[in-house]
Amino acid sequence: MQINKDYSKGSPYIKAENQKVFSSEDGKIARTLNKTAPYRDPLNTMNRKPLEGFYPDASEQDLKLLLSGSQRDILKKCTYVNPKDLRTYNILLKSKNKDGTLNVRILDDYGKFIKEAQIKPKKVIVLDNFLHANVPLTFDDQQKIPHGEVVKKIIQRSNPFNHYEFIDISENDNRLNPYAALVQLLKRVEEGEKIDAISCSYAREFSEETLEDMLAIKLKNKPMVEQKELIQEAASRYSDLKELMDNNKLYEQLSEHGVKIFVGAGNSNKIVDGKKENAINANLFNNGTQGVGALKHDGKIGDYSASRKSIFTPNYENGDILIAYRQRGFNIAGGAGVDVPYSKQVKDLYRDIKKLDRESKEIEEKDGQKFYKGIPVKTNCYFKYAYPTAIYRNGTSWATPRRTAEYTKYLMLKDII
Repeated sequence: MQINKDYSKGSPYIKAENQKVFSSEDGKIARTLNKTAPYRDPLNTMNRKPLEGFYPDASEQDLKLLLSGSQRDILKKCTYVNPKDLRTYNILLKSKNKDGTLNVRILDDYGKFIKEAQIKPKKVIVLDNFLHANVPLTFDDQQKIPHGEVVKKIIQRSNPFNHYEFIDISENDNRLNPYAALVQLLKRVEEGEKIDAISCSYAREFSEETLEDMLAIKLKNKPMVEQKELIQEAASRYSDLKELMDNNKLYEQLSEHGVKIFVGAGNSNKIVDGKKENAINANLFNNGTQGVGALKHDGKIGDYSASRKSIFTPNYENGDILIAYRQRGFNIAGGAGVDVPYSKQVKDLYRDIKKLDRESKEIEEKDGQKFYKGIPVKTNCYFKYAYPTAIYRNGTSWATPRRTAEYTKYLMLKDII
């Protein structure tokens, strides 16, 4: 169907519609954090292994924590991109107070001390699969962990100062059902518990064409707000979506109690027969959730990132992760140290790779990539050794915990820096 030019991307009409979405308080915060998101590139700054030269102005004590990769220390520090000046700051935990607040030291990007401050942790719930290992950390599935464990590492590293609660909602390896957890969370907030945010890295997606056929509606050449209202009204009457709409009602009730709910926008945008097929996550068919889309390494929206209308997805964070081999295990979330220890099999392979000559006959090449027993490796041109290559993965699943962490970090620090 031909789309009226008034509704095309970049038109004054669409710009006016976006302005309406971002004029709310939530919209203003989303736009503020979207401005800083490209500065949080995990394939560049966040994933680097800190070296002493990165912090030339740090004191001896601060430098020790900045460089430390110990399990005790990696959750005592994070970075923060200040929307006011777009500069990166290092936030270090100094001490905990009896009233639950935290004393932190704030340093600039070079480690220079700026000030000390007191912050209040936020309560954050993470709903995900924490039981079934379904995310490979290696190229050919030699070691896997649950999807929720990846999300956990990302959100804790991104903002280690929150109080987190991780709730498994998996019915099996492929199916998540948050209904029971949402019912309990609603009961808790109704009884007076303060929950600041919920992170939901899951989706059930439908193409716009499927929605039109399934719900007997027309979405094209209609304003974004009207499209959302049309989908909500039609979906509420469609019996096959009852489970989803029951969840959506709970999201709205939680939102009415001040809980911010961030949901992955989905990864199903794709090209079919040369035509772009746009998908929408059904967990956004309500007025209580905010979609989180994924940015690529260059700061542009990932081609796969779904639910692209701002009425569904006003938030964008980088959707990349780099699963890097370190001395004792995998680093997922960036920075110093290890997030997941090696399994015995991978540990043995890693040890063998460190001993390999780059000319070893055990290194095989396929489609321009070198492998040692299934693990991709690179070889050094000047020194005769090989080393394992990091695994790159992307998705709105990784953008969502980052945005939840950054949102709560922003609330903590916006009046301090």
